[in-house]
Amino acid sequence: MKNELSKQIISTVRQFVNQDVAPVVNELEDKDIYPKELADKMAELGLFGINIPEEYGGLGLPFKTLSDIFIELSKGWMSLAGILGTHTILSYLILNHGTEQQRKKYLPGLANGLYRGGLGLTESHSGSDVQNIKTVAKKNDEGYEINGSKMFITNGSNGNLFVIVSKTNLNATPKYKGISCFIVEKVDEGFSVGQKLNKLGYRGVDTCELLLQDCEIPSNRLLGTEEGKGFTQV
Repeated sequence: MKNELSKQIISTVRQFVNQDVAPVVNELEDKDIYPKELADKMAELGLFGINIPEEYGGLGLPFKTLSDIFIELSKGWMSLAGILGTHTILSYLILNHGTEQQRKKYLPGLANGLYRGGLGLTESHSGSDVQNIKTVAKKNDEGYEINGSKMFITNGSNGNLFVIVSKTNLNATPKYKGISCFIVEKVDEGFSVGQKLNKLGYRGVDTCELLLQDCEIPSNRLLGTEEGKGFTQV
């Protein structure tokens, strides 16, 4: 049953690329225009929930299906695969490391495209050097206050939900044990989108700076139940 559904989805994506993407891709790429209508169509096709289990509103298909979808999308325009890929990382983190409350709250919206977003990991001075990020989340009576910035974040402008990687223990040894992940919504006070980055390639998909200035979030937005698990989660 799953194999047949996977074949149908891949065939539908191939048709989508030929009929909807091919006629407009050159203009969108050249002018660096975010493909809102194409992204909305991808949501209608269920692509944002490919790997999310059915109990949370997704299709529950294997990662092999996702990789085949990536291939078909990239034949038409690689930027569409970028929009989907970063969103899938966000969904994966909440599915595999979030609490049941977090899964029930966010996964249905991630599956149907109501929520779209990505991972706030990279900073201007630290890309793959995760241990040396400078974004800090301080615990207070209300929850956490996050300060810092993220750079080169896919879906940064058009997304509305992100997992933000932050330091919660500046004295941890080794450093990676002081890193935690937080679920941050675009509407949270203190969260804003900074500059949109102009790129030579991989255009259309938005790549932005995210700013967190005294960004207040409740305690239940810590991904999972324990601080210090962020490095292994991402």
